[in-house]
Amino acid sequence: ALFWYIVVCLPIGISLFATHFVPQLGGGGGKGHASATAQVNKQAVVWNSLKSCSAWLPQLVPFMLANIVGHFVMEGALPANFNTFNDRQAPLLSRDDGPLMTTSQFFVVFFVFVGLGDMLSRRVGCCYTSNLVALAAGIAMSVFGMLLTRIGVGVAAWASAFFAFSGQGFNYAVSAKYIDRFVPREHNLAAYSFWMFAGSAGAIAGSTMVDVLRDWICHGESYPHLCIVGHHR
Repeated sequence: ALFWYIVVCLPIGISLFATHFVPQLGGGGGKGHASATAQVNKQAVVWNSLKSCSAWLPQLVPFMLANIVGHFVMEGALPANFNTFNDRQAPLLSRDDGPLMTTSQFFVVFFVFVGLGDMLSRRVGCCYTSNLVALAAGIAMSVFGMLLTRIGVGVAAWASAFFAFSGQGFNYAVSAKYIDRFVPREHNLAAYSFWMFAGSAGAIAGSTMVDVLRDWICHGESYPHLCIVGHHR
């Protein structure tokens, strides 16, 4: 059902973008408006921004580091949950016994916490006046979320998803606010590109560590509904 929802929403979004935003970016609305828009929406040249990188890149480094941490957690520790909760049922309160939930339902709830953490934190992150404090809070939440996965029970995994994606939401909100406000407009594209490149490096590093992180969660053991050897989702 989710995939069909996406299929239905995509053409609606494309049509809204084409009818409402493209004309504005292209200067629709008369010659005067076109001229003013053309002045504002000039094609960015990344090479020119690189030649002037001393004006914007050093200040961007803390945001890039936060993005590396956030993406590492998103693409490493959290996907390891799929190879940890790899039975038909997922334990919620204990590794060995206790209440169980079907694994498909467990991951539905898991992604509800992912969405809530991401959406709510972006709103809160925009309210911080200190960018460094907000970045530190985001990194702390990402690391705390990763540490929670080590508990290896369902409710802790839900909490880990919430905190990890809250940390990344903070990072996105604060970084976007900083780049839009303080990086000169002609360097905006280069700044976003470098910031996302750093995040992608963290994501690649995290994705190569999924099996290592699974072993970190499972402590090298196998349980009745958890860490089943040779069974990856």
